Amino acid sequence: MDYYNFFLIVFLAVVVFGVFKGCGENRSIIVFRDYDDLGLTFLVPASFFLITYIFTMLGGNQNIGAIIGGVVALILFIKLVINTYIDNGRKIGKCALSLITKLPLAIIWIVNFIQLLNPSGTGSQRSKNRGQALVILALLSPIIGMLVVDKSGSYFNPKSWIKGRRVGSTIRNSL
Repeated sequence: MDYYNFFLIVFLAVVVFGVFKGCGENRSIIVFRDYDDLGLTFLVPASFFLITYIFTMLGGNQNIGAIIGGVVALILFIKLVINTYIDNGRKIGKCALSLITKLPLAIIWIVNFIQLLNPSGTGSQRSKNRGQALVILALLSPIIGMLVVDKSGSYFNPKSWIKGRRVGSTIRNSL
């Protein structure tokens, strides 16, 4: 086995360990404090992709757009690290495990969301890519929802998005 596969297995094991430590009644780390923290976490990779895409779409150089997107994502990441450190009782180990859990989940979710909206490849390959992305999102979204400690938030709150809409009470109550 080569080093990459070994590193990948260890990294995924740490992420799964973080998910188990961050959910349930006996949680020992706080992965997502509330929906605003979840939104900030998702904004880190999304801001990079969005700024790079918009900059390129407007005729700018893709490399310059990536640099600007990287700077914005870095500023948001620093804010995320500070919030996560405070949420986990100012303990570096818990903060690191929380970050190692939350950032890959956010990146995987955002990449698959983009793949769902704009799949790559030929006709049949696009259909396959869209289906795979949908399966990953369908499996990952409830896991991310379990990791949110306080089901509230003023900026990024799914309950406020579906307020007044015809959504089943089971879905509304589980948010």
